[in-house]
Amino acid sequence: MINCILDFDPGVDDAAALFAIKKAKNLNLLALSSVNGNVSIDHTTRNMQCLAKLLDINVPMGKGQEVPLVREPFFATVHGDDGIAGFRDMIESDDVGELSSENSVTMMHEIIQKSTEKITIIAVGPLTNIALLLRTFPEDKEKIEQISIMGGSITRGNVTSLSEFNFFVDPEAAKIVFESGVKLIMAGLNITQKASITDEQIQFLDTIETKRTKFAHRILKYYASNDAGIHDPCSVIVLDNPEVFETEDMYIKIDVQNDETRGMSYRDLIKEENGEFNCKVITKIDREKFREILMQSLTE
Repeated sequence: MINCILDFDPGVDDAAALFAIKKAKNLNLLALSSVNGNVSIDHTTRNMQCLAKLLDINVPMGKGQEVPLVREPFFATVHGDDGIAGFRDMIESDDVGELSSENSVTMMHEIIQKSTEKITIIAVGPLTNIALLLRTFPEDKEKIEQISIMGGSITRGNVTSLSEFNFFVDPEAAKIVFESGVKLIMAGLNITQKASITDEQIQFLDTIETKRTKFAHRILKYYASNDAGIHDPCSVIVLDNPEVFETEDMYIKIDVQNDETRGMSYRDLIKEENGEFNCKVITKIDREKFREILMQSLTE
């Protein structure tokens, strides 16, 4: 069993990732941590609480960083104003779980230090919280098994031609994480844009009379029609069903300039030729198997 913490910025595909964790057979979720990213921290935190209530997930929840390490916030538009396609009213509740009295970085640190087993972090938003955790509490590194990241790309970007959204939002944080020495798995756009479900599968969700699946149908019809990638579940499914993917050892660097290369992830081929690697990068996906697993997560 993999003991894990999810750090996310929900987000439609973040919600799908939480559905996948709920269904996973080999993952033991210990905590949820919100971060500014797709929308503001207040929205991502409320979405976290409402999603946990919807899925009957009862774990500590921490509110994370409001802004990137050194940059101004940069929000996405594809998730709607509230982050979940304008459908938060479907899951809004006065009875959501309370937030930790500590910020999410301190909350994660305390969980990591108290655990008798190593912890895996699943990070599918900007890496602000994770960078702060590693910088503030470097002793946690030896107790972190791995960090499964959705972010970056070894091909093209989606904010600029070279930069993926999560790394573009906080490139300095991504740089800290990739230079940390902690074991990393990267699900970049080169793979996650292929991680889709069909329009027929999305429509099928509407035939199931449960609140969870009706909600999944609404948000995915808005976000993931026409074969659009559902990025974040990749970082969950690669842990629970690694056979769905193939990975390659690489040495990934992050650009922190202020032009089109801001947040770009790229390979250092010289280091790789010298046998130096800092990351396993997902390079292939079994789309049909991915679809099968994600649909099971969304319908059960």
